[in-house]
Amino acid sequence: MIEARADATLPTGRDEVFTEVTTLENADWLPAVRRIRRLPGPATGLGARYEVEVGLLGRHLGGVLVCREWSPPARAIYALEQGMDLTITVSVDEVGRGCRLELVARYSVGGGLLGSGVERASSGPARREVARAVEAFAARFARTG
Repeated sequence: MIEARADATLPTGRDEVFTEVTTLENADWLPAVRRIRRLPGPATGLGARYEVEVGLLGRHLGGVLVCREWSPPARAIYALEQGMDLTITVSVDEVGRGCRLELVARYSVGGGLLGSGVERASSGPARREVARAVEAFAARFARTG
């Protein structure tokens, strides 16, 4: 299992940051995401589903991301319904006059030598992608806040 995490402190209220970071249709701050489309059902919150296409390590991967936990304005957890074991956790904590956003991606591509080799090869790029995503989100907020 590989874990990639990054965080940023933002000069904006927790509620506003949580709402923005969990509005996945507007997630242009996620550099690896090539396409995202909300599927029928809840717009946000528990059970909300999104068809996603991501580019990682020169490959395009697709699937359906579903919200498995919804605790506004503190935490949301998304997971792929099928395929690769991927969980994305978004946490927003109050800090002084702003908040701290943390994004954590945990994934496993399967067992055996091939799976562990792919995980090792992808861990560095995955960590960079998560760091770039948080940096892009923070910069976007700085422009609007």
